[in-house]
Amino acid sequence: MAKPQSEDILILNTLTPGITAMKPIYDAISMFCQIKKSLDKSCRFNIVFFQDDGPNYLENFTLNPEYIINAIQTLEPVIVGGNIGGGIFLAISIIIDVFKKVSEKSFRLIILTDSGSPKISRLYIPVLETMIYQIRNMPFFIDIIRIDARDEEEDAKLMRLAALCNGKIYHIVEISSLPSILEILASNSQKYIKKTNSNKYNRISIPLDNQQFYINLADEPIELKKPETCSICFEKDYNAALKCPNCGIVAHKICWALWSEDSNIGIPYVFRCHNCYNLIKLDEKFVEKVKLAQQVKKAKILPQKDISSIKKYLEKIEHEEPPKIVHIDDPMGIPSEEFVETEKFIENPEDFIVDDSLEEVKFILCPHCFKMITNQYKRCPNCHHLIEKQKE
Repeated sequence: MAKPQSEDILILNTLTPGITAMKPIYDAISMFCQIKKSLDKSCRFNIVFFQDDGPNYLENFTLNPEYIINAIQTLEPVIVGGNIGGGIFLAISIIIDVFKKVSEKSFRLIILTDSGSPKISRLYIPVLETMIYQIRNMPFFIDIIRIDARDEEEDAKLMRLAALCNGKIYHIVEISSLPSILEILASNSQKYIKKTNSNKYNRISIPLDNQQFYINLADEPIELKKPETCSICFEKDYNAALKCPNCGIVAHKICWALWSEDSNIGIPYVFRCHNCYNLIKLDEKFVEKVKLAQQVKKAKILPQKDISSIKKYLEKIEHEEPPKIVHIDDPMGIPSEEFVETEKFIENPEDFIVDDSLEEVKFILCPHCFKMITNQYKRCPNCHHLIEKQKE
């Protein structure tokens, strides 16, 4: 039976100073974090909030909730009502990066809005829906708290996004009601986590049409040219050896193929490094052949790590210094033509020509780098990935 997963929680603050008093918000967030820490010491936190020219967030999730309070208090004079659409886009991008590096986590996005929060453009809804659909099986949840904000059209858009990942929307009139809502979310969050994990290895259930997204997230290990001691079977021979691009640990290609049987994420050849948990992928056919080969001695394969000590692992990677506040441009902006100045690196420069003949221009998400572009591009202007046309 799968054990409850530790949560990483990201709070998206789109509240508007001047409309909503910030001091009670800080107190409520602090209370929420303390309840979560009392229930799950491995729970981590992050926050997104906006200035005029874009959002801020902490460079890393942190076990210490005081850091997120300090961040918003420090920059309170420049905080403005945030772009909800851009904030969701950024939050999901942050969560995707964490999922790639950390195992056995569920993710929750809590959105705080008021009447001053800018509305989400209808143009962006399909993009956000696609992103949510891709990651909801991690699992990922959205809860939205609207403070004295009644707008049926905007409520419908937000409800639609939250419903995609079993989230809810809460309406309150007074800030004084916020602590009680956050207390409910802190205490009951685990019961919303459906049993997406079907066994002790906590694999997630990934629909076939989402699998390419997760395959693209994984790194290919680095091939080594000379014999190295394998960190799984501890032998040094001429079997093909590979190095994890994240932590540098070395393992035989065959050993990793066998290791993947108990450590994959639901895709047999996409698995986590036994040392750093970073996502790695091998050739699908190679993994299938190795698993079918009767002569391979599976007894040498290390057992799956028990991450009941997830708190110790997270403490190990927690930085001693407070995480830095990162400021970026609003991520909902469309790549401009200046990104197309890359012809000399591409065999077919015509791939970067924007197709202006399309009757309907749609926003799409690059499946490789997750940047938002339009269906006018044949190749992503950010990462140069060739975009496959969607079948009608």
